Amino acid sequence: MDIREVLSGGDLRSVGHVDEVVAYVGNDPDRFNELMTGLTDDRPVVRMRSADAMEKVTRRHPKLLQAHQASLFQQLHITTQPEVRWHLAQLMPRLMWTEDEAADVVHMLTDWIATETSAIVIVNSLQAIFDLSAMHPRFRDELKALLESQCETGSPAVKSRSKKLLQKL
Repeated sequence: MDIREVLSGGDLRSVGHVDEVVAYVGNDPDRFNELMTGLTDDRPVVRMRSADAMEKVTRRHPKLLQAHQASLFQQLHITTQPEVRWHLAQLMPRLMWTEDEAADVVHMLTDWIATETSAIVIVNSLQAIFDLSAMHPRFRDELKALLESQCETGSPAVKSRSKKLLQKL
């Protein structure tokens, strides 16, 4: 199976054959490596669906991400496509970060929260920072301020998630 070809076609409003690819990849590191190459494909639809499939595969098999930590960290800094960003945000808490790396991840996600127009990117970034703060408590004060600010200024979806996360904090 050529994963990138299976993920191509159609437009950004559909998931295409992502579930088929998720089943095919399973817990196979070689197949997951192939899926990773989709993040840098020339076609936005392939990048989006690759990120979606990665997120779904690693719900069950988060260890598959470890070998790709450096490249995912790099993608976090260069990706501008909202549909890829929202999945990258979901992946970040599934990796083991040093304090400095976690600070850089939180900084990037905070930038996205400040500059993104996609409510999904903002919600997933807030959730990712919340999840990271469980392992790195030093981000809790910054997170609390971010959530309080989003409760005032965010879209309805962002306000709702911010309220829920503040209650859990």
